[in-house]
Amino acid sequence: MTAVRWGVLSTARIAEDRFLPAMQKARNAVATAISSPNGRAAEVAERFGIATAYKSHEALLADPNIEAVYIPFPNSLHADWIVTAAEAGKDILCEKPMVSSLEDYQRVRQACAANGVTLMEAFMYRFHPQHQKVREYIDSGRIGQLVSMHARFHFVMNRTKSEVRLQQDMDGGALNDVGCYAIDIMNMVMGRAPHSVYGKGTSRTDPVETSVAAILDYGDVLGTFDCGFEGPRTHTFQIIGTEGQITLDKAFDPDPSETASGKVTYRDGRTESFEIGDDQFKTEIERFSAWVRNSGQELVHKSLTEENLAVRLALHESLASGLPRLVTDVHTVEYHLSQEQ
Repeated sequence: MTAVRWGVLSTARIAEDRFLPAMQKARNAVATAISSPNGRAAEVAERFGIATAYKSHEALLADPNIEAVYIPFPNSLHADWIVTAAEAGKDILCEKPMVSSLEDYQRVRQACAANGVTLMEAFMYRFHPQHQKVREYIDSGRIGQLVSMHARFHFVMNRTKSEVRLQQDMDGGALNDVGCYAIDIMNMVMGRAPHSVYGKGTSRTDPVETSVAAILDYGDVLGTFDCGFEGPRTHTFQIIGTEGQITLDKAFDPDPSETASGKVTYRDGRTESFEIGDDQFKTEIERFSAWVRNSGQELVHKSLTEENLAVRLALHESLASGLPRLVTDVHTVEYHLSQEQ
């Protein structure tokens, strides 16, 4: 299989620090072009051996040599650029969260379907093998019936004036930035969205919530998470079953150079541990490139994307009202939106 030729839209920090180094190791993908109106595209292109640097994203999208693009823009810009890239015939890997409204979800789905392109929300953590290991423990019944799940994702944010994750009109806030990981992993474990949610968010001085705690009610299983921009870095996940519990100490963003470890503690006191190292960005790039070449899916991991959006919307309502909220099926609301047009 020939390598998929990628274009990277912007010189965002995540592109430089994680995506492009991973791309250099990918077996079926190559970074062919990068674009940025801030004048840094040429510098980044030289550093990573990228053939072409564009001063505008539109110029990159017009390049017929580019097959797929990576979009790491601020959240509020995702939908418009997904639509623009789809209309240019490019397959699209868009950073999480892909969209923040049902209207935008409907727009990007229609644009990708109309132009026959593949789209995926870039939750890179899904591709780390530690989560396959967790799935094996659950499916084998070794920890019994699931009882509860608990996720934490915190880091101390550098509060600069240009920090988009602290801007309300950019769809910032802790829930969209790090809470979405906790939501996604619990939905992935359960294979469905919760029935209802209840969340509380706080902020000391910022216009967006910088700390969030929430309960996700799956009926027979409860999920809880807390996340934010205020405390020392931690990103853990714990699953408790009737016969044992699994704890991951680097559940969402282990550095490619470090090993992620898990511990299983059984009801009778026995323990097991496992250590797995991998570059989840590299695996994400390779898997998406394979989908681009072989399957032509419209939306990869469609159910997870829809469930994550539905839960975030319900939690934003809960944060605003101070009350629990039911999680509404995305398909139901999308149908009503289409009828209104």
